[in-house]
Amino acid sequence: MNKGRTIHAFDAGTPSALRVSGLAARFHAWRGVSGRRYLATVHAAATAPAYPGAVIVLARAEADGTRVALWAGRSPASPAALARLAQMKRAGEVHIHLIAESEADRAAAEADLCSTAPEAAAGRRSMVAS
Repeated sequence: MNKGRTIHAFDAGTPSALRVSGLAARFHAWRGVSGRRYLATVHAAATAPAYPGAVIVLARAEADGTRVALWAGRSPASPAALARLAQMKRAGEVHIHLIAESEADRAAAEADLCSTAPEAAAGRRSMVAS
């Protein structure tokens, strides 16, 4: 389902300060393979805004309130493309990490939350070069 992409995003829940302030439904945190925590805004998949190049996690909410990461990577350029990607992955939520400001920070966050198998990346490079 992820075509060579390994998801390393683990549910880190909602920060307790946000639960106290009443903002728990709007934010969620994920932990990468390094253990670093990434705060993201939560949007319904069908109506999520697109922030081209932003790091996103497509997720499914479980009955107990935990989230399961279904896909992680960079956001497509348009809300329609993002909604299609979420639909393809059967995600009900789009979690957008906007705190990474530079390209280097976004690349590091993406690499921490997911990785691409070398053979899949090589295949994509050859397709782009053609």
